[in-house]
This record gives sequence, C-alpha cells and structure tokens, in this order.
Amino acid sequence: MTDFQCHVYTAAEPGIFANSYLLETDDGVVLIDANLLVADAEALAARLAALRKPLLAAFVTHPHPDHFNGLPYVVPETVPVYATAAVAKEIEQSADAKREQWRPVYGDQWPDRYRVPEHLLATGDGVDVGGLRVTVHDIGPAESHADSYIVARSGDRRAAFIGDLAFGSMHSYLSDGHSGHWLAALDRIARDLRGVPLLPGHGPSGDASMLDAQRRYLMMYRETIERLARGASSLTDDDKHELTRTMTRFSPDARLDWLVGLGADAVAAELAADDREPAPRTQQ
Repeated sequence: MTDFQCHVYTAAEPGIFANSYLLETDDGVVLIDANLLVADAEALAARLAALRKPLLAAFVTHPHPDHFNGLPYVVPETVPVYATAAVAKEIEQSADAKREQWRPVYGDQWPDRYRVPEHLLATGDGVDVGGLRVTVHDIGPAESHADSYIVARSGDRRAAFIGDLAFGSMHSYLSDGHSGHWLAALDRIARDLRGVPLLPGHGPSGDASMLDAQRRYLMMYRETIERLARGASSLTDDDKHELTRTMTRFSPDARLDWLVGLGADAVAAELAADDREPAPRTQQ
C-alpha cells in the first residue's frame, strides 16, 4: 500500500503566509497550490527538487493568485495541472486584472505569466497519481468566486486540503463578497470531512474546530458591518477603523489586520443586497 509524506512550504508575510503542499510517495510528488510571489515559487521549486522525485501532477484549490501564481515556476509544461472548471475559468478571467492591480505593489516579484489548469474535474472526480487517489469537491462561491477542497487518499488514510475555506492564525480575505455562501459551505464541509485532518491554505493544519472558528469569525464580521453600515452598501474610513479594532479584539492572535478593512465594502454591499431582496410570498 502506498503511503505519503506531506511537506509544507509556507511563504513569509509578503506572500501572505500562503501554504503549498508537496505530497511525496514512493513514485513521485503531487503539488497542492503554488504560492504567490516569484521568490516563494522558486523556493518551493527548490524544496521539490530536494526530494529527488518527479513531480507527477499539480492541483489548485481556488482562483486567488496566492494559490496559482507560482505554477509556471514550479510545474513543467509536461506535468498536468488539475482544478474544477469553475476554478480554471476564474483564473483565466481574473489573472491579468490581478497582475495589473498588484504588480505596482510587488514589482518584479509578481509573476509576469500564469498558467490556467487545463485538466478539468467535476465535483467528486478523482485522479490516480503516484499511488494516491486525489479527488476534488466543488464548493462554489465562498471565500473566492469559485472554491473547492481536495482530498488525497491512501488506503484508509485521508487528508483534506481546504484552500481558504478556513484561515488559520490570520485574518480572513472577504473582498469577493460571498460571506453568506461561505457560512453555508462551512456547514457542508463540516459534515463531509468529519474526522479528516484539514490542511488550510494559510496557517497550521487542524480538525473540524478550524471550521467552527471560521464560522464564528464570519458571523462577528458580518454582525459588526451590519451595525456600522446601517443598511449602506459601503463603510466610511472611520467605520473601517472601528471594524478593524473590533476584529482584532475578537481575534487578537490573528496576523495581517489590513485584510479586515479590505473586505468591508464587499460585505456591506452583500448585506445591503440581501436586505433589498423581497421576502418570499406566503401561500394563502
């Protein structure tokens, strides 16, 4: 029976502490996510080379650049890259705009090219690679516009790579404005992944308690914005400062507090749109 070792490469603060995972088997290595910046992608490639085994396949959990940017620097063109169709489509549609947005901040550390996953999997589809069964599960909009989680199985051993469906030890990115869907997704994956080790896109691995903590964070964030926005679709600068103070008190050990205000307007707009939707008619 094939077993696997899971090696994690974690970026420093400029790379948003993003995790990439190298699953090593007797036959080779499988990559889960590929980091954000050129320096981290190159370090990840060096970590892979040190294993002295071929890279057999790569998988991408969701279409945020800190999970796909490094693909061209780590994955040879002959090695397949897998994702759900929704993840691949969003990467294709957003990568150029993300580069235009963030390259002024990161300069040459932002990659000048990207790779769209070309092997598309429907939810529940699996690939046998390196003695592992690797299965993707489409979640839909949650932390991003198209989330998924990936389960690697060897015999009775399973590990779930959950991307950014739960953040460990840092504040959450909420700028895509799907916090309600995210809460529903957490309920769903808590049922599906009961008892399975969870390996997130940021922070240390854990168990179902990670999902509970993420749910509490989202509920506090939404409740605070609802109070501050008072039905408006955006927050003032003072309101964003108050939101940040509230969330840092709520999660005092979380890093990257600049993320708190970054997502404020998106969630305010989401909540305002929910309030504008008419209530369903009651049958008479």
